[in-house]
Amino acid sequence: MFDIDDLGPASVVTAAIEVRRAADAAEARLLALAAHWADLHPVVGQDSTDRVAVVGMEKLMPLAGEGTPKVAEFAPAELGAALGMSTAAAQKLVGDALELRHRLPLLWSRIHDGDVQAWRGRKVAEHTRCLPIEGAAWVDAQVAPFAHTIGYAALLRLIDAAILRFDPDRAEARRRDAAERRGVWLDEQMINGNREIRITTDALDAEAFDQTIDALADGLAALGDADVKDVRRAKAVGVIANPQAALDLLDPRTDPATGDSGVDSGVDSGGDSGRGAAGSNGGAASPAEATPAPLRGHRPLGKQLTLYLHLHADALTGAGTGAQPADAACVGNGDGLASQVGQVGRAEGLGPVTAELIREWLGRPDAKVTVKPVLDLADRASVDAYEVPTRMAETVLLRNPCCPFPWCVNTSRRKDLDHIQPYRPPDDAHPDRGGPPGQTTPSNLAPLCRKHHRLKTHGGWSYSMPEPGIYLWRSPLGRRYLVDHTGTRALSAA
Repeated sequence: MFDIDDLGPASVVTAAIEVRRAADAAEARLLALAAHWADLHPVVGQDSTDRVAVVGMEKLMPLAGEGTPKVAEFAPAELGAALGMSTAAAQKLVGDALELRHRLPLLWSRIHDGDVQAWRGRKVAEHTRCLPIEGAAWVDAQVAPFAHTIGYAALLRLIDAAILRFDPDRAEARRRDAAERRGVWLDEQMINGNREIRITTDALDAEAFDQTIDALADGLAALGDADVKDVRRAKAVGVIANPQAALDLLDPRTDPATGDSGVDSGVDSGGDSGRGAAGSNGGAASPAEATPAPLRGHRPLGKQLTLYLHLHADALTGAGTGAQPADAACVGNGDGLASQVGQVGRAEGLGPVTAELIREWLGRPDAKVTVKPVLDLADRASVDAYEVPTRMAETVLLRNPCCPFPWCVNTSRRKDLDHIQPYRPPDDAHPDRGGPPGQTTPSNLAPLCRKHHRLKTHGGWSYSMPEPGIYLWRSPLGRRYLVDHTGTRALSAA
């Protein structure tokens, strides 16, 4: 045990960085040793070519993808036991090392140069085993330059996108195969009165389910439920179990105080039972009131999704595929996508998707899908108020789908739009004391998740945006980080 009691805050961070670097170097060396262990066990015995195969005997087995050398089946057990890990874990360690060394050489090199942590390389190796040699090389070229700048979730999205781009047909086959394994599972064990439900379903249905759960939770709050939002969302599962109760709660005409929707069960009483309050008094109805609300029991649930698609322009024009991905406005009917099966885009909040899957979503008769074009992200409009207009908020969220705090992976649209330079209300009586005009503008706004907004406000973090979408952060101890569309980079103290 080393002595750390005398270290101050800055010294602790410095020491932690040194320890982390040493640990990363040790992990890289461990991968090299694991690969060399495989080199030392290319056969099952000195006379392996003459031995008669018997069930249960040791055999050579592949631990990584196509083109990697086979390894004596029992060899990893010795290494694993010495390292205090299971045989299965040791097999994976050796397999990852071989996958990286033979099929992902760019990542292998960067790991041993100290640029990429070993765990990141192993995560890529885990996903490339199923690919042919040229497929693994393609993923290596796509992922290696950015593997050190992005978080875990973003790394997985980058790997998935690279695999989709290399072999969209196989990716589509895997997707259809995965669709056959969807289901809903209820945990048999009850813990403290709770049971867990696990759901694997279509991404669009999952998004719709989340929206419906959220709407029901808000409805419970309107009826007086004082529990926190997550607890109300859990209660909403019970509401869904009673479809009529869910329909009543989702009906926009339901009285929060009584739960009464004010709509009969469909029996004609001589009035316009299919309408809301509009027109019932003989007066003129506003446009919002004039639209008949659906009868109770006929309100469509969920499956209403707005897709913000970041798609290569070639998916719309049919041009070549040599360019790098770029944001492009998307047509609403999906016709430009139907013939571009091999193209890959990104559905905001869902990750990389093929144009074929987007076309399938757009063609579903039971779903209302709105495809919105990307706004002008260079828009520099401003307003003289603290509140952010809707269009400006859309611009900021599309410019930075992820919270731009160092290493943050929050891509939810539920973010706070923070004034980078704190907003100062104007003072007409004393103009020199008030804030300048135009403080609320995309160039002074950043979409921070609540935790990192609090860190910036109360935790001593500060930041600036020298260019749209590029952020320079300073920690309380003076450490600096650059965050842009490629991820996070730690900057030197100088």
